[in-house]
Amino acid sequence: MITRREFLWGAAGTLAAGALVGDARAAGAATTGVSLVATDGYISVPGREGNPLYVFGFVPVSPALSVAQLISTYKGHAQHTAPTLDFRQDDDIKITLTNLGFVQRPDLVDSHTVHWHGFDLPTPLNDGVPEVSVAVPVGKQLTYFYRPHREGTYMYHCHFEDVEHVQMGMTGIVFVRPRQDGTSIGGFTRFAYNDGDGSTGYHRHFAILLNELWRDFHDGDRDIQETIPTDYDPQWFTLNGRPYPMTVLPNDDPSLPASLRIGTPNPNYDGALDHSQPNSALIQVNPGERVLLRLANLGYQQHSMQLPGIPLHVIGQDASPLRSAAYWTSTLYLGPGEARDVLFDAPAYDAARPSGTDSWGAYNVYFFKNRDWRKLQNFASPAPGPGGMMTEVRVYAPARPLPAQTVVSQTYV
Repeated sequence: MITRREFLWGAAGTLAAGALVGDARAAGAATTGVSLVATDGYISVPGREGNPLYVFGFVPVSPALSVAQLISTYKGHAQHTAPTLDFRQDDDIKITLTNLGFVQRPDLVDSHTVHWHGFDLPTPLNDGVPEVSVAVPVGKQLTYFYRPHREGTYMYHCHFEDVEHVQMGMTGIVFVRPRQDGTSIGGFTRFAYNDGDGSTGYHRHFAILLNELWRDFHDGDRDIQETIPTDYDPQWFTLNGRPYPMTVLPNDDPSLPASLRIGTPNPNYDGALDHSQPNSALIQVNPGERVLLRLANLGYQQHSMQLPGIPLHVIGQDASPLRSAAYWTSTLYLGPGEARDVLFDAPAYDAARPSGTDSWGAYNVYFFKNRDWRKLQNFASPAPGPGGMMTEVRVYAPARPLPAQTVVSQTYV
């Protein structure tokens, strides 16, 4: 015989276990593991040559390394923005976060978390909000578990002291590909959402995180000075952690020549170069291709983005398909914490149109940029020309088409 209380506690435990696991796994679902470390470091911004900007950030690492090996290899070498995470609907996701602590501020013993902004969870345990979840202390690690049932574009960030840690750089994009991916519908095999008719299909996709950088917060954390967040007045406006023209440099790779890499002297390591801004915002396409932009804003200001000469078709908002409410626009508004899925069709290559040439060939240039001219300049930079929240869409001559894209935001050099 069991008591009424024992019965109720047993039922509650069963329900809790069900909530943790969710419903049955879909057929063919896989398990994907990602390992990240949290630490501090420095990045380059125009106008601060020789005086890099102090940041916090996430870095992708090998799961085979011990905590001691991670500390000796990665501590003090943060990246901004964090790696773009790419998962499939209904797969089991395990993200292991290791908190390495800070080199510049060893007195600042902050914990860190991984929070999927806007993501549905059956329990707060894996949500990364420290008041109701688990935060990772310095020198420790924790594995978060997710089973994404809803496809679309999200973002992730640290939720410990989140106003500070988000501004300091612990931000990235995460997206979930639909079950429909891999099937042939309407001439496409890749899709933003499960649509049944190919209306969200695309040939190439690019993940771009919008943000601002406020000098006072970064210098204050470096120099142990208090910063008042309500005085927020950013100096740099970035796409994937880079202001223009840095946005059009390719994804960082050790094989690239120095002219195509962003090297930042790290004051904590005798000025040795860090390559701490790995994610390009360059958009390279062939004529006639349909392109998906996965956009997210983890700054604290609203931004109005335009692609003059090319209409934008907004098909998703905050990881939800708009379906019959999808709309065309010339100006795209993204508030803080919002995401958009946007399609556009690359125009034909026009040899008479002003164009450029890179190692891949001749191209036409279209600018994806902020509408506000104040966000198109680089603070205190002696270099002439535009800056800030802008990148290039390069439409290449058909004589030498780009090969098929294999990963999001792939760049060709």
